[in-house]
Amino acid sequence: MKEYRCTRNLLYTHNCTGKYDLRERQGYYIWALSEEAAWQEMARRYPQETEAGFTVEEWERFDVKIVEVKRDENGNIIDENPELD
Repeated sequence: MKEYRCTRNLLYTHNCTGKYDLRERQGYYIWALSEEAAWQEMARRYPQETEAGFTVEEWERFDVKIVEVKRDENGNIIDENPELD
């Protein structure tokens, strides 16, 4: 199975940034066998929106590591995470 990022077209029919840029839309992440299966899952969840449709794009997650950066009184970075260099 693959992961797909799906969005609801109906919510973005007015003049807004999400109408033209899918990155601006709220995404629903669905595991499915195909794009069609992901679309069908969106249709099951939002049956009243099938006429407007949904966008479906294959999605690949990535790992994110969050670290805190500390600075001394002069604004220099205090290197507490040398493994990140």
